[in-house]
Formats: sequence, C-alpha cells, structure tokens
Amino acid sequence: MSEEKNEAQEEALWLAHQLAKKCVPVMQEEYGYSETLWKVKTSEKTRRLNQMVKGQFWDFAMYYYDYGYGFLQRLIDEYPNTSKRPIAEYYLIQKGAVVLGYDAETIQAYHAYIEKYEKTGRAEVYMAYLDLAHIYHGIWAALTFPKESSAGMWAGFGYDGDYSSEDPEQEKATAAAHKTEALKYYARFHINPHGLLDNSDYAFYGFNDETGYELLKKNAIFGWQFILYGC
Repeated sequence: MSEEKNEAQEEALWLAHQLAKKCVPVMQEEYGYSETLWKVKTSEKTRRLNQMVKGQFWDFAMYYYDYGYGFLQRLIDEYPNTSKRPIAEYYLIQKGAVVLGYDAETIQAYHAYIEKYEKTGRAEVYMAYLDLAHIYHGIWAALTFPKESSAGMWAGFGYDGDYSSEDPEQEKATAAAHKTEALKYYARFHINPHGLLDNSDYAFYGFNDETGYELLKKNAIFGWQFILYGC
C-alpha cells in the first residue's frame, strides 16, 4: 500500500496478479458469478484493493478486465525495468477487450509485441503467435461462413464490418489473405520449444483431437468462435 518503491512491493504486485488469476475462477465456481461480484464489490477489502490498483475495478469481470490487469499495469508503471515486464506486456494487450479478436488495434499490438520480443524466444511470443492465428482464423471463418457464424451476433459485440465487402470476389480475397496469415502463425506456434499446446476447447464444438491449425487446413466450418468468445 505504500507509495515508497521497494523490491518487496514490486514482488507483491506480481504475486497479487498471480493470486487474482488463480483465485477468482475458484470463487466464481463456488459462489456463482453475480454473487461473487456482489460480495467483492461491497467489501472493505475491495476498497483497499482498488487503492492498490488505482481504482481499476469494473463490475463486468473481476480478473480479466480489472484486478489482474491492474496489478500488472501498476507493476510496469512503477517498476519499468522489472524482469516481469515482457510477461505483463503480453497480458496487457488484452486489457479492456470485451471480445478479443477483430479490432485493428489489438492486431497491431500483437505484431508490435512480437517485433519487440521475437528474438528472445520467450513463451509469450509463441502465445502471441497462437492468439494472432486464432484472430485471423476467426475473421476468415466469419467471412467464409457468414450464416453459420451468426453474423448478427457480431453486431452485438460491436463488429463494424471492417473486413466485409459488398464485392463477393473482394471478400473471398480478404478471407483467403486472413487464412494465409492464420496458417503462418499456427505453424510458428507449433514449433515452440516450450511444450505449449493449442488447448482451446475444440471438443465443445464437436471437434475431438484436432487443433485449430488442422481445422483451418481442411476448411472446417469453425473459427468465428475465436472472435465472438475470445482466443
């Protein structure tokens, strides 16, 4: 809580991020989403936590859009040379994104992150590859299967049609370009030396023992879920 910078506080901010990431899903499972939010919002501990993360608490979600990001943002704001900075910068790409995927700023942020850290070979770089693959896969699917992809739902999430076109041939070309990008980043991800797996819940959608890479290569009617529900 102190304004005085020190190694203990730097470590505490990182540990607080880790704790929020691990504990909040457990709390939500035990108490239910709405009740958990209410209990947290009305507690004295919430007031103190908000002081630590400088008020970055949003009722919509407890970890993904506020405390977890709040701790990380304060960490790199106050300790710009922290060894955790590359990790924090990766996760902060998603800060505030209700639906991760289709906006140009998010895509640009991933590319900037990769350009900055690619030569380090960090695990987060390969995670960024997978996120980009999912984003491009999602755009391809939404353009290729507009009926199946529940296009109306896109509008509900703020999709403004940046990638669609009234010219069918142009739309096909745009879809093909996004497919090429998706396959490129899937390929980069799958040679990662960190043992990272494409562990999205494909089985939930009826695709067992397959990866996004395999589904895209065979043009499976799948992928817009990455944009609607996140990568």
